[in-house]
Amino acid sequence: MTVAPKWLAKAPRDPVQRRLLAASFADALGTGLFLPLSVIYLTRIVGLSPARAGLGLTIAGSVAIAAPAVSGALLGRFDARRIVLGCFAASALGFLAYIAVDSFASFLGVAIVIQFAGRMERPATAVLALGVTPGPRQIDALAWQYSLRNLGYGVGGLLAALALLVHGKTPFTVLLAANAASYVAAGLLVLQLPAVRPPERAERDTTSYREVLRDRAYVGLTLLNVIMALHDSLLLVAMPLWIATRTKAPLALTGLLFALNTVLVVLLQVRTTRTMAAGGGIARSYRIAAVSFVLACGAFALAAGAPVFVAIMLLVVALGALTRAELVTSAGEWFLSVELAPARLRERYISVYKTSMAVQQALGPVLVTAVLVGWGRLGWLALASLLAAGTLASGRLGAREIARRARLTSPDLTLVP
Repeated sequence: MTVAPKWLAKAPRDPVQRRLLAASFADALGTGLFLPLSVIYLTRIVGLSPARAGLGLTIAGSVAIAAPAVSGALLGRFDARRIVLGCFAASALGFLAYIAVDSFASFLGVAIVIQFAGRMERPATAVLALGVTPGPRQIDALAWQYSLRNLGYGVGGLLAALALLVHGKTPFTVLLAANAASYVAAGLLVLQLPAVRPPERAERDTTSYREVLRDRAYVGLTLLNVIMALHDSLLLVAMPLWIATRTKAPLALTGLLFALNTVLVVLLQVRTTRTMAAGGGIARSYRIAAVSFVLACGAFALAAGAPVFVAIMLLVVALGALTRAELVTSAGEWFLSVELAPARLRERYISVYKTSMAVQQALGPVLVTAVLVGWGRLGWLALASLLAAGTLASGRLGAREIARRARLTSPDLTLVP
């Protein structure tokens, strides 16, 4: 038996949870089919310059920063399934509209719809997963969801690479249609899930996010998560840019490193999350993540100008360390965002935390590109310092806040983070 079936055999056996995981996989599979080729489509087929394509994506990402807050407000009033289905429908129509894009204006409109719907869907899907999962396994559910998403992205990316063997617009049209179909398939699975409705109106604040924003520790952890979430931009932007412009490694190595990251996340994310949740070792785990970030940035920096074989080895080490940091900080994001959220306002708390990812996805690519292009190896040193400081600060704050809230609920219990 191969590794994959053994891994999948450990997945939740409850049919409701499995349907949700299947929906996450279908969603990610379709996204993985097109997103790796999106810039190629926009430049070669639509005819936009790389600068205008990048500008459009940055504008769309900036607008979508507000999406998690909108999602949280809706989740406070409606069944989470309806929010997820609405986001899936908007995404499907958006990717179909991509086929007809022929100018910067039409591209920008479609990009805003797709990014806004995608950012709204994440907190809604998290609330849906928590709502259909028994309490003791809720953090597990988010870890499995993340793993299945990565598996879908990886499989979709491999299929997308095959599409490049065919010239012209046709393969892109097929991939866009397949992506839209994946949202339909995911929506049909979500329709079979039980309703996840918000608490009764009398038990929750329906007017604003004021109570969430008054929770200084939670807001602080959200802001620090913007820094730690830069692992996403390091992987998707900084790594390929560095390999292409500063190292002697073959460009094909970029795809192999992406695949390695996907495999490691799929195999190790659930285990990492369980270890953190079972031991409550937020501070200890985040210290490991901080060291991993420094090791990754250092290895990336040393790969510049090194002989081919040495550069390849250093890049593999960098990718492994970066993935280790990603595993820990992703687990921490779910653990802290759920454990520190009051049940009656959970959807709004989680939506606020998810805003950190939206901010990073909008600003992170610009930040890492400017730092590395302008400073070179010193840019990696700056990023290492920022990531280590943010991770250590988040670990200390998270451990202190969990211990404090545990003392409030069990005054006679003394916890050591």
